Amino acid sequence: MDKAILKFMVKAILIPFPIIAPFLAFYLWCNPFEDLPGQNSFFMSSDKAQVGINKGMITVRNYENQKERGHRYNAFIFGSSISCYYDTDHWTNLLKHQTLDNDIRPYHFDSSSESLEQMADKIEYIDRSGDTLKYALIVLDPIIMSRDTNNSPMSINPPQFTTGLIHRLKFHYIFFRASTNSDFYKSWVPGKLSDVPYLIGRKPIFETQPIVYNPLNNQESIPQWDLMISQNVQEFYDKYPLIPSPDSIKIGPSILTQTKINALERVANIFKHHNTNYQIIIGPNRRKYALNPEDLIILNKIFGSVNVNDFSILKANDLANDTLLYDSTHYRPLYADSLMNAVYR
Repeated sequence: MDKAILKFMVKAILIPFPIIAPFLAFYLWCNPFEDLPGQNSFFMSSDKAQVGINKGMITVRNYENQKERGHRYNAFIFGSSISCYYDTDHWTNLLKHQTLDNDIRPYHFDSSSESLEQMADKIEYIDRSGDTLKYALIVLDPIIMSRDTNNSPMSINPPQFTTGLIHRLKFHYIFFRASTNSDFYKSWVPGKLSDVPYLIGRKPIFETQPIVYNPLNNQESIPQWDLMISQNVQEFYDKYPLIPSPDSIKIGPSILTQTKINALERVANIFKHHNTNYQIIIGPNRRKYALNPEDLIILNKIFGSVNVNDFSILKANDLANDTLLYDSTHYRPLYADSLMNAVYR
């Protein structure tokens, strides 16, 4: 390498280093987003202010931790955060009743705001790991299906889903940048000093839901909120208001681009290779956006109509009922159970 170029590169690194060093030291020492190895607390203390963590990272890191402890899984629930409250125990009981198979070992393999391409990446990761995909449930929604891959801190694919060093460096760089944002410090400092999830900056950084987490199957629940709803419905939804539900159903344009179709075909090929017993649930949403019929035709062609269950129109009016929801996006386990019952019974 030319000496002049080498000298320039050294200067480019060393000159800003005194400015970057304190932020880098904070990031390495505090690991606020738990993206660095060594911290695996994951929702273990719901009574304290905890920074929101990339759920895809939690899912895969916990999965690898459980495998190191000797646990082996063969049944998976896939989806974005709308799948979080699809209970693995209820799903397993439905599968056992349907198949008479007592060897069902479930794991909830969800991520936040994942695209169809990211879902395909995680299923390929499981296949690449040599694990068996005996059973699968994919939870979708027309709004979620329309999303493209988002490389924000809460949504970027964990490094395990890709090969090579570049993505791993990009993954940690994104979290480092997030931890140096002034908005982050405005909320993080008082939050950590008081254990109260402050929102002083423009974006919330703390997990707002009192999540109870089961690491054995990566299952989340919010029993505190369920209790609040059962005791005083009006008080809960006054505190956590929902967006109004429209009067009419809206069928949007076709959202399955060729990139998304390719991702779905990747999933179908892996399921075919494993001879997977699987179902796809396309749930309704508060906004009453329904799946375009052209997209349903594509899904049926890729997966077979017997495996695709479109409730986005059939049950579009259900989520106008506030008590079925925690917020404007996530419906409660009792409603998820009803959709699973409709599929498996």
